[in-house]
Amino acid sequence: MINKKNHIPKLISIAGVDGSGKTTIANWLADELSKQGVKTGLVWSRFRNYLSKPLLALTRMTGDNYYQKHDDILFGYHDFERLVGYREFFALTQAIDVNIGAYWYINREKKKADTIICERSPWDTLVDVVSDTGLESLLTSRLGSLYTMMMRGDAKVFWVSRSYENILSMRPELVHDHKLSARISYYKQLAEHNDWITIDNDGSLDNTKEQLARQLWGATNP
Repeated sequence: MINKKNHIPKLISIAGVDGSGKTTIANWLADELSKQGVKTGLVWSRFRNYLSKPLLALTRMTGDNYYQKHDDILFGYHDFERLVGYREFFALTQAIDVNIGAYWYINREKKKADTIICERSPWDTLVDVVSDTGLESLLTSRLGSLYTMMMRGDAKVFWVSRSYENILSMRPELVHDHKLSARISYYKQLAEHNDWITIDNDGSLDNTKEQLARQLWGATNP
């Protein structure tokens, strides 16, 4: 139970790859905080492409940005690793785009609630861009830090960690994401570099909830 001694951050990011369980966790946390009297907003922020939209259109023409259907599910692929020069410019325009989106969809919402929970945030966009471009230096570079400039201040990031095998057991269609293992590795690097709190989601959902509750308000029974 939250008391006056517990500080709930103004901004909480639930980060992780698709299939890690972050949607379930973010929804539970939003409900739990609301029940305990914390005015809570929940944001899912897959931002629009503004400056980068023409670049994506160009790579559609060159065949480096394409869709494939697997088991009646449409997958989109961005294979920009070999496009030296282009990939750096794309990373820059995405950094601008993500801050435009974060301002409109996250920072403005912070005025309406005690706490905003981001199920998907600029951290996840950063991982997407690293996966698309192969520019692993973005994880620790100055340009990479620009992606999350709107996520600073009274903020905390929780990385939802789940093994590759368990992700596929829950979302078997993700076997067609040929960059899934790399994405998991990128989240791990970000967690270590930025001292994120890791939430192990390879066990039961109750155990995952208890980890979150213990980190946020010291509870052992959420």
